[in-house]
Parts: sequence; C-alpha cells; structure tokens
Amino acid sequence: MRDDLTIAVGELYQAIRHEHWQGKTYRQFWTWFNDRCIEIVGMAETAELDALGTALIDVRDAIEAGGYMVGSDRLDETIDAEM
Repeated sequence: MRDDLTIAVGELYQAIRHEHWQGKTYRQFWTWFNDRCIEIVGMAETAELDALGTALIDVRDAIEAGGYMVGSDRLDETIDAEM
C-alpha cells in the first residue's frame, strides 16, 4: 500500500480511541467510520484493494474488541465514559 493509505489506516486506529467517542452515540461512531472507510477505499488503486481490505478488517477487529459492535437496537445509546 502507498504511504497515504497506510497513514489513513493509522489515523483510523487513533480516531477509534474511546476518548474521542464518549458522550456520542454508537450511530455517530458507525456513520463516521463507514464514511471514512469509503473515502479511504476511494483513494486506493485497484492493486491495493486486497491489502487495504485486510488492513480495514484489522481495524474493525479492534473496534469489536473495544466494545463498539452493538445491535441496531442500541445505535442511539450514548457511549459511556467507561467501556
């Protein structure tokens, strides 16, 4: 992957940290995350898509480990200070 994509994925890791999202809803988080992923994929060249897809799945795994994977009935709940 080119440097700009590697940097963008690294910025995702920084931006999913809990202190950025406490007090906001899960819906806000997922809207932001999905929009940002679409932007990043749009920056990629065809040959980079496999590697980028793997990197984005790794970010999503970190999101799941952080407790942000909630059912649709909880999307409008506020993200607590402690997770």
